[in-house]
Parts: sequence; C-alpha cells; structure tokens
Amino acid sequence: MNASATAPDRFVCPFCGLLCDDLPFPGTSAHLQAACPKAAEGWSAIRAGYAGEGARVDGAAVDMEVALRAAADALARARRPLIGGLGGDVQMMRAALALADRCGARIVHAHQAAAQRNLFALQGRGGVATTLAEARNRADLVVVVGGDVTRRFPRLLERLFVPAPVFVEAAARRLVLLGADRLEHAPAGVPVERIDCGGLDLFDAVATLRACCDGRLAERAAPAGFASLAERMKSSRYGLLLWAAGDLDFPGADLLVEELQQLLLGLNRETRWAALPLAGSAGDLTANAVAAWQTGFALPLAFAGGEVAYDPFPDYRDADLLLWLAVLPGLTFPEAARGVPTIAVAAPGLEPEGARIVMPAAVPGVHAAGHLVRSDGVVTLYAPRQDAAPLPAAAQVLTRILAAVETQPCR
Repeated sequence: MNASATAPDRFVCPFCGLLCDDLPFPGTSAHLQAACPKAAEGWSAIRAGYAGEGARVDGAAVDMEVALRAAADALARARRPLIGGLGGDVQMMRAALALADRCGARIVHAHQAAAQRNLFALQGRGGVATTLAEARNRADLVVVVGGDVTRRFPRLLERLFVPAPVFVEAAARRLVLLGADRLEHAPAGVPVERIDCGGLDLFDAVATLRACCDGRLAERAAPAGFASLAERMKSSRYGLLLWAAGDLDFPGADLLVEELQQLLLGLNRETRWAALPLAGSAGDLTANAVAAWQTGFALPLAFAGGEVAYDPFPDYRDADLLLWLAVLPGLTFPEAARGVPTIAVAAPGLEPEGARIVMPAAVPGVHAAGHLVRSDGVVTLYAPRQDAAPLPAAAQVLTRILAAVETQPCR
C-alpha cells in the first residue's frame, strides 16, 4: 500500500517533545512553517538528506546485509563499545538496550547532561509536576524561568493558553518571565510581564523569590517586582512554573532545579502550584523512560557480565567503538567522540560525518510508525507512518544486528 496516498491531513509531529497531533502533514500542506517553525525545521532536515541512499561501509555503497554483518563484526570485536545518540522511539530504545546488554556496552543519550539537571534534583529532594492538560485547564499564573522556552517548543504557550480553560476564566490568566527578555512565540491576547532580575544570576533570583514567598525577605530588600510577584504567586489558585532543562546550561543547574522545586513545596502550603519541566527533544525523555521501566535505572547505563548499573559520567573517549542512533533531528554529535570509530543507524542526512558504517533508518511518525513519550512524561503517543519512503525502522535494524551478533561471542 502506498502510505502517502492514504496518509491523513494531520500527523503526530515527532520534532519536539510536545508531539502536537493537530498540525498539517507536510506532504499535503505548504503551511507547516507558519504552523510551527520547529516542525518545518525538522521536516527540512530529514527531507534534505533523503535521496534514496542505501547502506555504506567506508564510504562505499553496499547491500544492507553487508553493512549489518560489518556492524555486528565490529561490535563483537569491541572491548569498550558505547551506544549513543538515542534520538528515536520506544521500539528503537528497547532494541538498543537489548544490544547493549548482549555486547556489554555503555549507553547514553546525547542530551543526557540536560536531562540530568531535572533528574538529580528529583533524586535529591523530590518534586511536584503536572501535565499539559492540567496546566491548560487550571493555571491562572504561569511563571517561565530561564531562557525563551518557545525556541525549543514553539507551540507550548499556544497549547497552554489558546484552548478555552475549564476551571479558570481565560481573562484571568497571566504570564510572567523571570530570566528571559522576551518570547519569540507568545500567543496573542495573553498579557506578558517581565521581571528584571536586578543584576542577580538566575539561581540567586529564584532564591530571592523563594525568600519573598516564605516571608523571609522584606520588600525593600528585594529587587523591584519580586515582592509583588511573590504576593501574586501566593494568592493564585493554581500556579505553574515552567522551565526547559536544555536552556539551563551552566554549572550547578541541577541545584537551580532543586531550588525551584523547594519554592513550589513552600507555595503548596498555602495554595496550589506545580512544575512543568520541559524535555522530550530528540527522544531524550523517551530514552530515559524506556531505560527506567526496562532496567530500573535512568540513563546513562553500563552493561557488563549480564548486570546493569547506573553510570552517571560516561566518557566517549573511553570507547573503542561508538554506535550512534539518530532517527530524530536535533542531536549534536559530541566533540569527545570525534576520532572514535563510529557505526551510524540514522535517518538520511542525520548521520555523523566520518561514520565508518552507515545504515539508513526511518523517522518514527514519518517513514515508520512508532511510540514517543510526550514532554510532560505522562503520555506515550502512537505516531503512525505517513510517508512511503522505503526505510526500515531503527528497531528492525538493531534487531538484525543483534541477531548477527548472537552468532559470535562479543569479545
């Protein structure tokens, strides 16, 4: 069957963690750029590279079976293999974990440093979180902390503010920025207020705001606007703190996330507040969710001797072979991995430069069906196949590599 001939006009967009399911399918609409620039960027990335390329070994085109055997042989000989990237769907991640277990590999997502900012805070002190639907229906005050979250999630505020809320008057909702100068994609008709940090860095600004909310800092000692914001936060019926861990790229960012969660806990003594810590770009939330339910640990992991352990600080430079998985755009190939022999299972155009073995694979939700975890972490959405490109799913490629590896020892 020609998938493109039967594809619906709308699809589950895999190009950011929001997984919007109301966008026009790019194959049937010319308005994707206007609807969401992130989706348009992702679509361009995968289509620009697709020209029917097949598998390659050392730059030469080969049959897929030849590439699979070469990959299996390389993994069998490797003594310190590392599986990285992990930009893909649930099925790909399950297959990657099975392969890591068989070969005694370490496994880490390319964006794990950002994911760990939320994870370390959760491990240390716990936290309060909510869902997109709950935030949309109840939040009357939304405070965005850090950078412009709409650069990574252009339709976030549209998802939160444009649908009519169920439990709060639409006109009563307010949006406050703490740390960002402006929002590139702010919904029309929503009042946006910016609080100047008064020369404080972001951690000190949040700590000061927490002190104001707790009544530990006099109004005259706080920067302008902080005391007023604290009073509004305490009087709101349902407040929401928003941040994107990927924007908190500085030492000790996990301590900032912990401070935000402590601010929330204090506010919940008097009213109701929750966090929406944004993630999910390039499959990072999907990868960590699968790792957690398959092994009991979050990424990064180290497999050895049939055992698995949490390995929080893997070093690409220790690896003698890298298996790079990238069927979703947005991954950055680590500088530390330059020079490490690399096998790539990637959507056309997403393979890293210099990979010795390249096997093209499908983008979930475009060339193949797949399941992806949404940014709030509570929903796994099925993304059906939309395009007729003759590409195998990444999980199928990895399963075939594993089958080939099973015929020989991995040392």
